[in-house]
Amino acid sequence: MTPAPSAIQDLAAPHSKTGPADQSDVLVIGAGFGGIAAALRMRARGHSVTLVDRLDAIGGRAQVFERGGFRHDAGPTVITAPFLFDELFELFGERREDHLDFRPLDPWYRFHFHDGNQFDYRATVKDTNAEIERFSPSDVAGYAGLLETSRQIFEVGFEKLADRPFNRFMTMMAQVPSLLRLRSYHTVASLVNRHIKHPLLRQAFSIHPLLVGGNPFTTTSIYTLI
Repeated sequence: MTPAPSAIQDLAAPHSKTGPADQSDVLVIGAGFGGIAAALRMRARGHSVTLVDRLDAIGGRAQVFERGGFRHDAGPTVITAPFLFDELFELFGERREDHLDFRPLDPWYRFHFHDGNQFDYRATVKDTNAEIERFSPSDVAGYAGLLETSRQIFEVGFEKLADRPFNRFMTMMAQVPSLLRLRSYHTVASLVNRHIKHPLLRQAFSIHPLLVGGNPFTTTSIYTLI
């Protein structure tokens, strides 16, 4: 897609459709990843879709801008499920690899603490463990426990619930037992603190709610799925 002025975009017809072409026109407000994905899915079903955004370019937090000769991210962006991008291209008979590349970063994050220490959250568990050992060798086992708990939360919170509409009360209530088993009533910070003891490492492993504007001390631990 090439963004038009004022980030208004009429989505072109797909190569193949999964629904009739004479359905009502659709307006999608907000051209971040979610808005773009919603617009593409509806276009693939045969709708005529217009995508608008208040900014001059599409992408939401994922867009970049230049200032002072440097390129900056508009906001924090984490691709939790890259396969969802593949799925969008497949709706139109295309392969994501033919249009864009995902380039892995290592480290994923670099933390600069107030005392001058630096911690790299690395791309592999082995490398991250090596970083943890520099601060607190005893927290390596705790990190393994945190990863296992996060895996369980991901399997329920993302794989089973992420694509379900919670527009009915009973649909929401049906998930309560799973959420209770995962102790989602705890906050992200309290979950991390159960596993990690070093104060700086606790900070590093509690940041994920910040990516969605949340507070680690008040946000449900379900967000450790990130």
